[in-house]
Formats: sequence, C-alpha cells, structure tokens
Amino acid sequence: MTLQTNWNLTKYFFTGLDDPRLKANIDAILPLAETFEKKYHNIIKTFSLPEQVLEYYADYEKMSHEMGTGSIYLSYLQSLDTQNDAVIKKMGGLECVFIEASSKLLFISQEWKELGYEKIMSFANNPVLADYKNVLVSKADNLRYVLGEREEFVLNEKSRALGVVEGLREELTNSYSFEIEINGVKKTMTDEEIRSLRTSPNREIRRKSYESLRAVYNSKQAQITLGNIYAGIVKDWASDVKLRGYNTVMEPRNTSEELENEVVDMLLQEVQSAYPLFSRFIEAKRKLLGLETFYNYDTSAPLSTIEKEFSFEDGMKLHLATMKDFDQEFYDYSVDMLESGRIDVFPKFGKRNGAFASSRPGEPSFVLLNYTNKLRDVSVISHELWHAIHGHLSQGQKPAVYDSPLSLAETASIFNEMLLSEKIRKELSQEEYKEFLNEKLSDTFATIFRQIQYVAFERRVHEAIFAGQELTYHDFNRMWREEQVRMTGGKVIYDVDAENESGWSMIPHIFASPFYCYAYAFGNILVFALYNRYQKEGQGFVESYKDILRSGGSKRPKDLLAEHGFDITSPKFYRDAMEEIEKMVVEFEGLVREK
Repeated sequence: MTLQTNWNLTKYFFTGLDDPRLKANIDAILPLAETFEKKYHNIIKTFSLPEQVLEYYADYEKMSHEMGTGSIYLSYLQSLDTQNDAVIKKMGGLECVFIEASSKLLFISQEWKELGYEKIMSFANNPVLADYKNVLVSKADNLRYVLGEREEFVLNEKSRALGVVEGLREELTNSYSFEIEINGVKKTMTDEEIRSLRTSPNREIRRKSYESLRAVYNSKQAQITLGNIYAGIVKDWASDVKLRGYNTVMEPRNTSEELENEVVDMLLQEVQSAYPLFSRFIEAKRKLLGLETFYNYDTSAPLSTIEKEFSFEDGMKLHLATMKDFDQEFYDYSVDMLESGRIDVFPKFGKRNGAFASSRPGEPSFVLLNYTNKLRDVSVISHELWHAIHGHLSQGQKPAVYDSPLSLAETASIFNEMLLSEKIRKELSQEEYKEFLNEKLSDTFATIFRQIQYVAFERRVHEAIFAGQELTYHDFNRMWREEQVRMTGGKVIYDVDAENESGWSMIPHIFASPFYCYAYAFGNILVFALYNRYQKEGQGFVESYKDILRSGGSKRPKDLLAEHGFDITSPKFYRDAMEEIEKMVVEFEGLVREK
C-alpha cells in the first residue's frame, strides 16, 4: 500500500488558480442562476403535479453541483494555506458572485411559501416524491420563518459582511504561532502542536503549553479583536432570531438539525445533571497522579510518565485493522482514500487547525488532519475517515437529502472511535489498560460534558445579547469560567483568574456554527446505544447500522432512530448513556484502591 500524505487536488479538480476550467466554472455561476430563474420564476407557486416537483429538483440539484465545484476547490486550497493572498482574493471574488447569484434565486423560498403548507405536504406524502419527502416536510415546517422577498434580499446582502468577520477570525487565529522552551531549547509551534503538549506526561511541559496559548490569546489585542468578532456574530444571530420569529435563540440550530426544542433541552439537562461524574473522575485522577492540587493543565494528563507515540503508518494500520474486522466495504474505502491522495496528514504553518472530512453528492470524500504522533491522533484518523465513509454511503440519496443533520453527522465517526478503542484495549497490558481507561474517560467527558458546557456558555451569551445587553470579552471570560466551575464541581484550580479566562476564544465552533457542539454530545450518547446493540447482535447489526448511515438526510433523526428501536424523546435514552459512563468511572475509581 502506498501512503499518500498530501491531497492530490489536481487529480480531482483543477491544476491551479490559473486553470481556465476554474475560471469557466466561476464564470458559469451567474448564467446558471439566470437560466434557472427564467425557467421557474412565477412557476413554482403554480406546481400542481408531482412530476413538476421532480423536474424542479433535478434541475436545482444539477445547478447546485455545477456551481459548487470551484468553491469547494478554493476552500480546500485555503485549508492548506489560510495565509495565501491569491486564494483569499479569489475566494472574495467568488463570494461576491455567489451573493449576486443568491439574490437571483430569492424567489424560490417566496414561491414555495406562496404554494403553501397544505400543498407542499400533499407533495411530501405522494409516493412519486418519496425520495424527497423529508426535504419537503422540512420546507413546509420552515415556511413560518421565511420573510418577504425584500427582507430576504437584505439579509442575503448582509451575509457578506458576516462572512468577512468570520474569515477575519479564521485568518487571524491560523496565523498565530506559539513559543515554548523545552529542555532549554526554544521552539516555535503551530496551534495543533502546542495543544498536543497538553497531554504530555511532563507536568511542567503541560503547564508551559497552557502558558504559551495564553500568551497569544490573552493579549489585549487578541481579546479585543476576538471579543468584538464574537459579539458581532451573536448580534447577527439574535437579529435573525427576532426577524424570523423563532421562539428561542437555539431554535434556528434545532430546526436545521431537525430536532425538537424539547429533545435538545432534555439532552442538555440530562448531561448537566450528570456533571458530578466528571468531578469524581477528576478526584480519582488526582489521587492516581499523586497530586495534592489539580490544575486545569492536569485534566488531559496521562497516568504514565512515558508517552506512547504512534507514527502515521502505525496509526493508519490500527484504523485499517479495525475496519477489516468490522466490514470489508469500510476497509476498502479507507484504503482508496489513502492511495488516491484524499487525506492531507501533517501540520504546517498556515494550514487550517483541527481536522475535518468533506463530502458532497457525486464526488469522493476528502479528509484533512494535523497528525502529531499522539494516541489521540489515531482516534482522529478513525473519526474523520468514518465521516468520509458516511458521506460515501449516503451517495445513494438524492442530493437534496444527501447531508445528514449535524445531530446524526457525528454518529459514524464516534462509533468508529469506540471500535478502535476496543481494538487497542485487547492489545494492552494491565498497566497500559489503566492509561487506556484514563484516555477513554477523558475523551468521553471532552466530547459529551465539555461540549454541553460550551453550549451552556453560548446560550447564556446569546440570551443576554438577545435581551439587549452589551457584552465584552470581560463578560465572556467570566461566564466561561462560571460554566467551567459548574462542570468540574470546583475540583480544578485554573492557571489564570476568571478575568483572564480566554478559553472561549479558542473554540472555532462557537464563532462559525453557533450551538453546533451539542451534536458531538448527542452523537456520543447515540453511539453508546448503537455500540450496546452491536455487542449483543454482532455482525447481524452491521447492515442495520449501514442503513442508518445510508439514509443521509432523507429522514428526521427521531423517525429514523425510532425505526431502529431508539427513542430520543425519552430521558431513559440519555440516562442509559450516563449509566455506562458511571460504570467506567467506578472502574477508574477502583484503580485508586488498587494503588
């Protein structure tokens, strides 16, 4: 097997910014929108036959795909080098084109609104349109949030300014470099590299990694800039909530996730009620580490003083072995991605932080990593490649219902992390298993409890600004600390006081996708239910699981999961997951008694 560790974008897209085909693609965007407008303006509102709706979706999907090719290519280039001026300018020009094209297509939502709820629902229930049922139901449900054409035009124009603001944050934070001294040697690191040191077995290095992050994010310039950016994003969100008539600040996200407000509230409430489990974990970990005081930089500490490293080759072998055991199709797709240049592996200055998988209808998936040889990085391989596989399995759906809502988008990735962890567990000694359990619990609390802490912070900020309060970074710092303490139960000492708590400014999701983070918590809780089923049914479960992934966005989460025996409207669904976490905590506490 050939390890390709860089994206081969030329193979799938264009040869570069000067490729005439890229120019032709961008030049075609407005004509495509104009052609669609000529065919359907004043026609959608007169639809009476399901065949008309079928033709409409065929045309709309074709137009959307052709419009998006240049955009996805440029976004990939920008992910590889967020400081590339030529790409930034090209993206800015493309954004202007898209805003103009969007303005020509504003009639679409208006005419569906004129067509009316009853007619759209009749189409949704017509067998001829079975493939589009969910998108039609969602369209009918969302009619009450659609404004007049003039108002929609204004909001569409305004979105350009918001894009610039979010682009500023991303460009600014991706330009940061971090200084640290290790063993007398001064080093300059990327964001990913400095964050990876937070899991170092050396307490002093962990402390220094936090200090290095704080030195950048706590600077007055960074706090003022990021504070104003965040306040501006939240104010824009609040204006949308008011103008469109949503009932709560979280309802726009819940609506896009196709989750009822009550379900999301139940998720938050059940996890917050289980916060004492995190306090118990911290207390047991403090004793296992032999510490009298437990600082925030100890939260991700390993129990062992020797840090085990995994090369990318070793990490990929573990992932592929896990796939091989679970399902041949999943294994084959992972190999294809690796050999075809669709995984970009290692960190570089200017490269986008974090990791992601990108999929769209009719095209193969791509994955971006920032691999630093940590055990967590092995999990990230599995996490992102299963996102990619999810996108692959969803290709059987129509483009209009291809994308899963975020509430289900994390299912495959987190399920695979659990498979991987069990694979690793079987190969460990008793001493190594202690570290494994520590890692597993750390990740569980990070991806469920901490994500809910983020959302609780967001909701406080959004509700305050929605109510008319003016907030600055000082308020964000204080509110973030209060939510941290609420989660940890006062068991953690922080490296800075509340006035200098800049942690919120390091979380990209709260800027780019408000309230997105509860999708991680929901996905993890769902995976506990799925994994328990897999343990009982073995290979008989695999096809049922694939059916969930193949569904894409064709069914509402509540309905899709109910078909497979999971009731997300019941508190028991969430409490069962909390009970599984408590079992792990009890086992972890047992390590203290054995010590």
